Amino acid sequence: MTNLTLYNSFKGQMQTGDCLLWQSRSIIGWLIRFFSKADVNHAGLIIRPSEHGDLKNRRFTLEALEKGIILRLLSERLRSYEGRVWLYPLKDDFNDYRGDIAAWAIEKEGTPYDYKSLFRQIAGRVSADAKELFCSEFCFMAWKEVGIPIEDQKAPRPGDIPGLGIFKDPILIYDDSGGE
Repeated sequence: MTNLTLYNSFKGQMQTGDCLLWQSRSIIGWLIRFFSKADVNHAGLIIRPSEHGDLKNRRFTLEALEKGIILRLLSERLRSYEGRVWLYPLKDDFNDYRGDIAAWAIEKEGTPYDYKSLFRQIAGRVSADAKELFCSEFCFMAWKEVGIPIEDQKAPRPGDIPGLGIFKDPILIYDDSGGE
């Protein structure tokens, strides 16, 4: 059984538009970290309904996975995850953007995964394009499209996201290695 102690202690701080950076123990995760020279290999967004009955106490992740952009209950996603996950909360300056981030990101659910650009990212960063999206490109576009000031025009790799300058300090919210 997965230990969600860290997650449960920080879930109250999670807000729509915050970033999740994932470090999986899979071979594909290792390869992504190897080629990107980063500690993380995947990115997703937090979606937290605010005034919808029982849903207001739930946290969802919206992320680009192999079948496209998918909305999932975060606690369920973590139950089967092997690795570590960090929360990167948006700075308070961007709180007014959270509703627009949710609207833009949820509209992208079902958008196909951008395999071509993912592989091109090995050689160098690619221009962001909303027709198909890979994980960090999806997050980047959600923030940029609603007006959060990000100068970069290229889609970041997951490990580039902390350098965008729009986050508070990261918080480890999940670690299945027993390092709690």
